[in-house]
Amino acid sequence: MSLFYPRAYSATTSFERRNDPVMMNLPMSSGAASFKYFRTTMVGDLTSMETMAEVVENLGLIENLQRDEDGELSEPMAVKRNALARSLAGKLSITTSSPSEHIDMIRITYTGPDPTIGARLVDEVKHTYIRRTMAWIHEFLTSQRDYFQEEAGEAMAVVKETQRRETQLRLENPHVDPGNPGSLSLKLTQLELERRELKLRQRDYESELSAQEQLLVASTPQLQPGLGTDAPNQGVGLDDDFLPSPEALGLSAAIREVDTKTDKLRHTRGMTDQHPEIRDLLVSRTRLEADLERQCALDRRTVTTNQAVEGDSQSDGVPINPPWLPYQSEHAGLIVKITALQAKLKDLRISIETSDLAIEELEQAKREVYDKQELFAEVLGKVSLARKQQAQLERTLANIEPAIKAIEQGRLLQFSEGQPARGSNRPISPKATMIVILALLAGLASGITFVILAEVFDHVFRSSGQVSRSLGLPMLESIDEIVTAEDRRRLFLRNLVITPVVILLFIGVTGVAGSMAYLSIERPWAYEKIKHVPQTAIQFLTGDSADTEVH
Repeated sequence: MSLFYPRAYSATTSFERRNDPVMMNLPMSSGAASFKYFRTTMVGDLTSMETMAEVVENLGLIENLQRDEDGELSEPMAVKRNALARSLAGKLSITTSSPSEHIDMIRITYTGPDPTIGARLVDEVKHTYIRRTMAWIHEFLTSQRDYFQEEAGEAMAVVKETQRRETQLRLENPHVDPGNPGSLSLKLTQLELERRELKLRQRDYESELSAQEQLLVASTPQLQPGLGTDAPNQGVGLDDDFLPSPEALGLSAAIREVDTKTDKLRHTRGMTDQHPEIRDLLVSRTRLEADLERQCALDRRTVTTNQAVEGDSQSDGVPINPPWLPYQSEHAGLIVKITALQAKLKDLRISIETSDLAIEELEQAKREVYDKQELFAEVLGKVSLARKQQAQLERTLANIEPAIKAIEQGRLLQFSEGQPARGSNRPISPKATMIVILALLAGLASGITFVILAEVFDHVFRSSGQVSRSLGLPMLESIDEIVTAEDRRRLFLRNLVITPVVILLFIGVTGVAGSMAYLSIERPWAYEKIKHVPQTAIQFLTGDSADTEVH
């Protein structure tokens, strides 16, 4: 009867899973590709429908199922495959132990009625899980790399846009330093000091120019046009072959003043030649140039006349020495000094005007410094945030690329498969001890039952007292059983021959049955061998064995 007790066989395999240092440094180490993630999903992944369906396919358990032209299972066959996969998954148990934070020991145990499939099943589940996990990680990391590359490109575009905005803001506000607003007051103080110094120098130059002009005016009545001077009035109608008259010098000075005003309006105020003030100055300059040309022509005629008179006087032996000749060099020196002072004053005026504009811009920037500082803070915050995001994405990509190379080389999330699966034909359930206990209990129960039934259905009177009680009459006398020689012989034969033989027979049958039950549990291979002995003997006696061997 123990043969009808369901047998349960077991097969076990184990493997080790280690976290790789590259995996530890991944930015998603707390997410979908982390070691902890695989630890929490490992049982589900090992016994998932996808894994078990692949295991069933690899073990060849569904080779006989109908398939289409592409080798795919039809829908009813796929349902059968899934049912078989679920059935096998239900016979697996997963246990884990973690000696350290980055090491897991996984044990897969099969418990089921089939002694031939257990070891192959757990080994294939282990191999399939490792293969699918490595493929999944590679696919996941590849998708993450593509995603982060796209995000990094967008982040770089944002960084460039924010940097352009920062550059534009700095160009629009060159005097504002968002990191040091107080520098604006320092620059303003320095410019004011420079402007005072320029004003002082301007007054000095103006005083000196006034003195030189007075000397020039004082010496002008004594001068007449002469020869050879290096007056710096060339290009405005004056020639180098005569000393200009005071009128020509005045016109030349007026032209220079008009040029100074024109340059000032052009460079400091940004006016063009179409502006009314510039146009008026240009018209005035044209008129002054015409007057200067006429004055120069008059001076040339005067010089020519004087030269003719000088020639006549020399021919007569009377030298003519104009009284102004000794003063020509002094006059030319005054003109050079005046011109140099006027040029310096022009530069100083331009510098002062530039300083005024700079001071005005700085005062305007100082009035708006708080608003600009908030605007700078907003723009610089966006720039900093964009750079941080872009740098973080770049670091993420820098970690993912080595991880992909590591997974391609089989070094990421390291697996150690260990020894092949261990399993035997000896069932883990039932145990021989349990069968013996069950047999003893069954024998005791059946013995008690038979005794009770024998007492219940026993109607034989075995004493005179039973007869008296049954009839309700007093017993006067009883005669004991009369034992004959035949009875003695039959009793002797039963007690000394039949009973021992029956007892020995039952003991033998019980021993054989117990041995077979024990062998079927503890030595199933020996049980199968013994079970085929009668069949082999019959075949040998009938001659079927020879035919079988020939076949």
